[in-house]
Amino acid sequence: VEVQHIAKKEMTYIRSSQRPISRGVPQGSVLGPVIFILFTNDLPSHISPYGRSFMYADDTVVVSDNKSLEVLEVDSFIALNNALEYCHNNDLVFNEDKTKQLMFGSQKNNIVGLPNLKTNNSTLHLGVVIDDGLTWREHVDSLCHRLNNYFRN
Repeated sequence: VEVQHIAKKEMTYIRSSQRPISRGVPQGSVLGPVIFILFTNDLPSHISPYGRSFMYADDTVVVSDNKSLEVLEVDSFIALNNALEYCHNNDLVFNEDKTKQLMFGSQKNNIVGLPNLKTNNSTLHLGVVIDDGLTWREHVDSLCHRLNNYFRN
């Protein structure tokens, strides 16, 4: 990586040392998100028909829905297992600490959650707080808190 820095009308070039990469994408690289998307673009086909996946850079959301609670639980479990298997087969790390499940609907309290995943009442996705009631309250509260901190400083 080469960085160009201009200070006091003087241009400075800084070049990092070269290192071989056997697999993966360097964290923070410009092409990292594009390469990751190209590498994982077949993930949705491994999750379907048990769920739909929405991908943005290295963020992936899997949604399963069904009117039958039993079918929903099975579909969610299979979609998660397929995602885990996909990651394993492609030498990707599935970070359970960053993975959350969110349940919507009037029957959400009757749904058995997926094992090893934390169930949350809300989650932050692409800068938007999504809560299990699909209200804007938590998102607006979050924005007000951030704005309040901004104006204090």
